[in-house]
Amino acid sequence: MADKSCKLLEGEELNKFVDCMDTFIFDCDGVLWNEVGVIDGAVEVLQELRKLGKKVFFVTNNSSKSREDYANKLEKFGIKVSKDEIYGTSYAVAYYLKEIIKFDKKVYTIGTTGMIAELDALGIPHTGSGPDQSTGGYNVKEWTYLTLDPEVGAVVCGFDEHFSYHKLIKAASYLAKDSCLFIATNCDDRFPFKSNDIVIPGTGCFVVSVEAAARRKAKVIGKPERIMFDCINLRHNIDPSKACMIGDRLNTDILFGNNCGLKTVLVLTGISSLEDVEKCQASSDSNDRNSIPDFYMSSIEAFKLPLFDSSR
Repeated sequence: MADKSCKLLEGEELNKFVDCMDTFIFDCDGVLWNEVGVIDGAVEVLQELRKLGKKVFFVTNNSSKSREDYANKLEKFGIKVSKDEIYGTSYAVAYYLKEIIKFDKKVYTIGTTGMIAELDALGIPHTGSGPDQSTGGYNVKEWTYLTLDPEVGAVVCGFDEHFSYHKLIKAASYLAKDSCLFIATNCDDRFPFKSNDIVIPGTGCFVVSVEAAARRKAKVIGKPERIMFDCINLRHNIDPSKACMIGDRLNTDILFGNNCGLKTVLVLTGISSLEDVEKCQASSDSNDRNSIPDFYMSSIEAFKLPLFDSSR
């Protein structure tokens, strides 16, 4: 397989790139903001893309927030947005269940308030949110007499700060029935915080635990899987040949864009580096090879050059 190049997107090529794209899909954390705040240029670039008549969408694997939560956060940063432009994994799961597979049972949730809000918004009944009480210790009697809801037809695993042994028992027990669906919001292993030496585990850690206990693999809705794009495309009719994915993480954002036939742009303000790109180029693994972006830029601020060029 020939090496796929990853070129710096700048100058006249950047001008042409902006002109020929109709749709810009942005990851959020690490692209538009980080733990410090909004990234330089993000607000101005998004404003100018809208003025040019471009479609703009925000796609995040974070399942802890609803679309309304994200709309409020974006607006706090000065980014005006409608909920129809925001696609988080909690919303995508609810949309997938309700609109794509016409699910009509109850969901057992390993998740937090964002997931609950999106399930409620689409009228999907659920159980499992919040902490499970435990007497502690090695209590087999308590474990074997946990109550299961016979109406549950799916287990959805997202980020859950109340993840516990009780929840793991319940999820695996529901999934012992082949008819019970097993869905994960995403498999990100860590959150992209770099402010100190603390590692913040991501949703993928919960998903792996449930998969091991249930002896089943989850159907993943979030990036890098196509389902997230299908949810957007069903409502907005996007031409993939005129759309791009802009992200900071190779194995989610860039792999997602490549899986969906989009142009892909890596910004160097988040997780992945050019060294990571080189490792993917040298790898024989198909996922690594498909995680190579078409282009890279230092940050979203680099888009300001063509967008603010008065001669265009």
